[in-house]
Amino acid sequence: MTEAKRQGSVRLLGSCGVFAAAAFALGDGLGIALTPGYSAWSDAISELVERGAAGKRVVDPLLLLYHALVIPFSIGLRRAIHPGAILPVGPVLLGLAGLAGVILTLFFPCDPGCVPFVSLRGTLHIFIAIPMGISILIAIWLIGGAMRASPSWHGLAGYSRATAIAGAGLAAVTIAMAETDRVGLFKRLLTWSYLQWYVVTGLAVARGRMTGRGPDG
Repeated sequence: MTEAKRQGSVRLLGSCGVFAAAAFALGDGLGIALTPGYSAWSDAISELVERGAAGKRVVDPLLLLYHALVIPFSIGLRRAIHPGAILPVGPVLLGLAGLAGVILTLFFPCDPGCVPFVSLRGTLHIFIAIPMGISILIAIWLIGGAMRASPSWHGLAGYSRATAIAGAGLAAVTIAMAETDRVGLFKRLLTWSYLQWYVVTGLAVARGRMTGRGPDG
């Protein structure tokens, strides 16, 4: 592969981060519109695709696309930021989170109201979703560390670390608010805390910020 083709493929992979965020936004918006009585303020995101949800047939493919696009996005990050590493931990964790999301959407919808311990599949939805979110935040933190060692990426290092810290704080608040009528709001704030990073970092890769580092920090 020529250098021009390699850079073109990396840019395309990076843009998947932007498309992933767009797919989520579209799925969330349509789900809210199609689900009678649903409140983005007080209802969990997963309730849009729970068993029997009114908009499930529309929202499921969009959330599946969202999770699936995270996988090529993680590959683009590896090639742009860790060009000398085979399996850098940050991008690998991000890719695994995308894969977990695909499995979650295809096979483990939550039970109505996302109440735990109603069915095995519904309970597994919760037990997969929590470590998936944690993996994303750890991945962003580690990728931020790798950015610090690269002149090309150094400007986004602090921002990436700040994103991970803010996400961790929002995760703690979301857990604390899990049984309140504000859970939908905080889950969306948590989700968008890392989706905005997908957009910013994805655009940076798509615009050709190619020089990274070798070690797998």
